Amino acid sequence: MFRKVNTTNLGILLLIQVNLFSFCHKSNVSQTLWTIPVPDVAKTTAVYGEIQNPSDNEITIVALESNEYKKVEFHTMVLDNEGIMRMKKMEFPISLKPKEIIKLERGGSHLMLYDKQTTKEKLMITIQYSNGTMEKHVVEKKSL
Repeated sequence: MFRKVNTTNLGILLLIQVNLFSFCHKSNVSQTLWTIPVPDVAKTTAVYGEIQNPSDNEITIVALESNEYKKVEFHTMVLDNEGIMRMKKMEFPISLKPKEIIKLERGGSHLMLYDKQTTKEKLMITIQYSNGTMEKHVVEKKSL
Protein backbone atom coordinates (compact mmCIF):
# COMPACT_ATOMS: atom_id res chain seq x y z
CA MET A 1 0.00 0.00 0.00
CA PHE A 2 2.70 2.51 0.93
CA ARG A 3 5.40 3.50 -1.53
CA LYS A 4 8.98 3.65 -0.46
CA VAL A 5 10.12 7.31 -0.43
CA ASN A 6 13.53 8.16 -1.81
CA THR A 7 15.28 10.40 0.77
CA THR A 8 17.03 12.39 -1.96
CA ASN A 9 13.69 13.32 -3.55
CA LEU A 10 12.29 14.15 -0.13
CA GLY A 11 15.25 16.47 0.51
CA ILE A 12 14.78 18.24 -2.83
CA LEU A 13 11.06 18.73 -2.12
CA LEU A 14 11.90 20.20 1.28
CA LEU A 15 14.39 22.66 -0.27
CA ILE A 16 11.83 23.73 -2.86
CA GLN A 17 9.24 24.30 -0.15
CA VAL A 18 11.66 26.38 1.97
CA ASN A 19 12.70 28.49 -1.05
CA LEU A 20 9.07 29.11 -2.01
CA PHE A 21 8.24 30.12 1.55
CA SER A 22 11.19 32.54 1.65
CA PHE A 23 10.31 34.02 -1.74
CA CYS A 24 6.63 34.53 -0.91
CA HIS A 25 7.27 36.04 2.53
CA LYS A 26 10.18 38.34 1.85
CA SER A 27 9.78 42.04 2.57
CA ASN A 28 8.67 44.25 -0.31
CA VAL A 29 10.88 47.12 0.82
CA SER A 30 13.82 47.64 -1.50
CA GLN A 31 17.02 48.14 0.41
CA THR A 32 19.02 48.86 -2.70
CA LEU A 33 20.29 52.39 -3.25
CA TRP A 34 23.42 52.91 -5.31
CA THR A 35 25.77 55.54 -6.66
CA ILE A 36 28.67 55.55 -9.06
CA PRO A 37 32.15 55.87 -7.51
CA VAL A 38 33.29 59.49 -7.57
CA PRO A 39 36.74 60.96 -6.82
CA ASP A 40 37.36 61.97 -3.19
CA VAL A 41 37.51 65.65 -4.24
CA ALA A 42 33.96 65.56 -5.69
CA LYS A 43 31.55 67.47 -3.43
CA THR A 44 28.32 66.08 -4.97
CA THR A 45 26.94 62.77 -6.16
CA ALA A 46 23.62 61.29 -7.27
CA VAL A 47 21.91 58.24 -5.75
CA TYR A 48 19.66 55.82 -7.62
CA GLY A 49 17.58 52.76 -6.78
CA GLU A 50 14.06 52.40 -5.37
CA ILE A 51 12.06 53.80 -2.49
CA GLN A 52 8.86 51.91 -1.70
CA ASN A 53 5.89 52.42 0.56
CA PRO A 54 5.22 48.88 1.81
CA SER A 55 2.12 49.88 3.77
CA ASP A 56 -1.56 50.01 2.83
CA ASN A 57 -1.72 53.70 3.75
CA GLU A 58 -0.43 56.81 2.03
CA ILE A 59 2.69 58.20 3.69
CA THR A 60 5.08 61.01 2.88
CA ILE A 61 8.83 61.37 2.91
CA VAL A 62 9.48 64.30 5.24
CA ALA A 63 13.30 64.36 5.23
CA LEU A 64 16.43 62.74 3.82
CA GLU A 65 19.80 62.67 5.58
CA SER A 66 23.27 61.32 4.89
CA ASN A 67 26.20 60.45 7.12
CA GLU A 68 28.70 61.79 4.55
CA TYR A 69 26.96 64.78 2.97
CA LYS A 70 25.49 67.91 4.58
CA LYS A 71 22.43 68.07 2.33
CA VAL A 72 20.27 65.49 0.51
CA GLU A 73 17.65 66.64 -2.00
CA PHE A 74 15.04 64.77 -4.01
CA HIS A 75 15.18 65.76 -7.70
CA THR A 76 13.18 64.98 -10.78
CA MET A 77 13.67 65.82 -14.45
CA VAL A 78 11.21 68.10 -16.26
CA LEU A 79 10.92 69.26 -19.86
CA ASP A 80 11.09 73.06 -20.03
CA ASN A 81 9.37 75.36 -22.57
CA GLU A 82 12.41 75.14 -24.87
CA GLY A 83 12.33 71.33 -25.00
CA ILE A 84 15.33 70.89 -22.70
CA MET A 85 15.30 68.41 -19.81
CA ARG A 86 16.22 70.15 -16.57
CA MET A 87 16.76 68.94 -13.03
CA LYS A 88 14.12 70.23 -10.58
CA LYS A 89 14.29 70.03 -6.79
CA MET A 90 11.18 68.48 -5.20
CA GLU A 91 10.02 70.03 -1.94
CA PHE A 92 9.13 67.89 1.06
CA PRO A 93 6.81 66.24 1.89
CA ILE A 94 6.90 63.79 -1.03
CA SER A 95 3.77 61.60 -1.14
CA LEU A 96 3.83 57.85 -1.60
CA LYS A 97 0.55 56.06 -2.29
CA PRO A 98 0.00 52.61 -0.75
CA LYS A 99 2.49 50.10 -2.22
CA GLU A 100 3.92 52.80 -4.55
CA ILE A 101 7.51 52.49 -5.73
CA ILE A 102 9.58 55.53 -6.69
CA LYS A 103 12.25 54.47 -9.15
CA LEU A 104 15.39 56.56 -8.85
CA GLU A 105 17.09 56.43 -12.26
CA ARG A 106 19.68 58.30 -14.29
CA GLY A 107 17.82 60.85 -16.39
CA GLY A 108 14.79 60.65 -14.07
CA SER A 109 14.04 61.06 -10.38
CA HIS A 110 17.11 60.73 -8.16
CA LEU A 111 18.65 61.89 -4.90
CA MET A 112 21.33 64.60 -5.00
CA LEU A 113 23.90 64.71 -2.22
CA TYR A 114 25.73 68.00 -1.63
CA ASP A 115 28.77 69.19 0.32
CA LYS A 116 30.70 66.00 1.05
CA GLN A 117 32.27 65.76 4.48
CA THR A 118 35.57 64.05 5.17
CA THR A 119 34.47 60.65 6.43
CA LYS A 120 35.58 57.18 5.46
CA GLU A 121 32.43 55.35 6.55
CA LYS A 122 30.02 53.53 4.28
CA LEU A 123 27.66 56.01 2.65
CA MET A 124 24.26 55.88 4.37
CA ILE A 125 20.94 57.53 3.52
CA THR A 126 18.24 57.88 6.18
CA ILE A 127 14.66 58.36 4.99
CA GLN A 128 12.20 59.84 7.49
CA TYR A 129 8.49 59.19 6.87
CA SER A 130 5.38 60.99 8.14
CA ASN A 131 4.32 57.92 10.14
CA GLY A 132 7.47 58.17 12.28
CA THR A 133 9.36 55.38 10.50
CA MET A 134 13.03 55.92 9.69
CA GLU A 135 14.80 53.69 7.16
CA LYS A 136 18.59 53.54 6.96
CA HIS A 137 20.03 52.42 3.64
CA VAL A 138 23.65 51.56 2.85
CA VAL A 139 24.42 53.07 -0.57
CA GLU A 140 26.30 50.62 -2.77
CA LYS A 141 28.95 51.81 -5.20
CA LYS A 142 28.43 50.46 -8.72
CA SER A 143 30.43 51.09 -11.87
CA LEU A 144 28.44 51.81 -14.98
